[in-house]
Amino acid sequence: MKRTFFQNFQHMPLEVKLKQLFAGILIPLAFLISLLLIALIRYNSQYNMIVRNVTVASEFSFDFKKTLDYKMYRYVISGSNFEMFAPLDDVEHARAIVEKLNQTTTRADSRDRLQYIGKFLDSLEARILDIKSGIGGYDWNMDRLEHNIYILTELISDSMHEYIYYETCNLADIQQRTYLEIRRTVLIIAAASVIMVCLLWLVAVRTSKGITRPLKELCENIRMVGEGDFTVRPVASQNDEVQTLSESFDRMVGRIGTLMMDVRQEQVNLRRTELKLLQAQINPHFLYNTFDTVIWLAEDHKDEQVVELISSLSTFFRTTLSKGEDFIRLREEALHVKSYLEIQQVRYCDIMEYEICIPEQLGEYTVLKLTLQPLVENALYHGIKNKRGKGKITVCGHKDGQLLELRVRDNGIGICPDQLSKLRNSIYSGNKVGFGLTNVHERIQLYYGKEYGLRINSEYGVGTEVTIRLPAKIIQPVS
Repeated sequence: MKRTFFQNFQHMPLEVKLKQLFAGILIPLAFLISLLLIALIRYNSQYNMIVRNVTVASEFSFDFKKTLDYKMYRYVISGSNFEMFAPLDDVEHARAIVEKLNQTTTRADSRDRLQYIGKFLDSLEARILDIKSGIGGYDWNMDRLEHNIYILTELISDSMHEYIYYETCNLADIQQRTYLEIRRTVLIIAAASVIMVCLLWLVAVRTSKGITRPLKELCENIRMVGEGDFTVRPVASQNDEVQTLSESFDRMVGRIGTLMMDVRQEQVNLRRTELKLLQAQINPHFLYNTFDTVIWLAEDHKDEQVVELISSLSTFFRTTLSKGEDFIRLREEALHVKSYLEIQQVRYCDIMEYEICIPEQLGEYTVLKLTLQPLVENALYHGIKNKRGKGKITVCGHKDGQLLELRVRDNGIGICPDQLSKLRNSIYSGNKVGFGLTNVHERIQLYYGKEYGLRINSEYGVGTEVTIRLPAKIIQPVS
């Protein structure tokens, strides 16, 4: 009479039983984990590629139209040396970015936008060379400027915006697919874990009484691990095989827990590295505009203003670098903002004034570098510049117990309620709408905790106020 599977299994040595059980457990589990890892690696590769594309696209000067239009206009009306304005350098820089994006872009509609930009750049270069030739005279050049150059630069800027939009949409799709894939795999692993636990319980019942208790305890430990609890209790048993298994299982769980902690730490380190890179970035348009202002002042022989402007720029960069430190004293951050506003006031003296009201006794408190400047820049470009008449930016601070509050106010155009709600949601959810605000908020929460960050209040037509909440700490710099 043939034995059933369970009868055969019952007569096997305990070591063989466990080997067969673990073979039946680990193989499907490794298979499921492999599927999950493959899916994560695939989506992570796509995600990183799109992030790289968006990063490269961000190098494209979104002042391209304004800068090139201005250079060509100055050339046409002044008839100066064409090489002094060098508009073709801007075209070549834009073409290099487009070629770099073409190498990694896979989405069809995004590649279409890059092809459009390439064609527009070719046409723009041809029109610039037509104007350079001067065959048509001043009126002919002005006509080409109005009906060719301005239109082409507009089309190029719009197409680049569309490219970034499509890439961002693709990024959201990948995130959604990754979430669904992980959820589906986790459910399968959870179901497999339940089946494995049931199998172990059935085997424990059919085996001798001497190993029933330790095997039940071991099953309970496996269930706890399946639910994410890695604080496994050791199983006491007189059976050497069960004891060896228990000790091996404890070591395995410890290694998995350590690996998970390492992965979490690597993710935190990666995020900090990304934020440090963002922290170290300097807006090239700010540099271009500042150097243009220096040139204009020098041409007008305003030597004292040139010295003041260069001195402010030097202070700005010295604070930005700060010997690689992440934290600086509040007085240094205030000096950084002051130097930035001094530079901008030379260009926007007719529409902007500012005031910095940070008490001297708060100067020793430590803040995360580049906390105030992005908010001041937002206040200028999105508040004051969009308002008719002259506006004012105020930077102030005070200490409330163990809390340090800094405020950046402007009486600019303000934000309408719908846009304010979207901006708040995007900042607190980590989306990249309002990039400067999101960056500051994420960095503050990363270094200090979730209870700190930004609060935004605004009234359309009245102005905007951004409040920064930080712990009042003094951190000694690393020597």
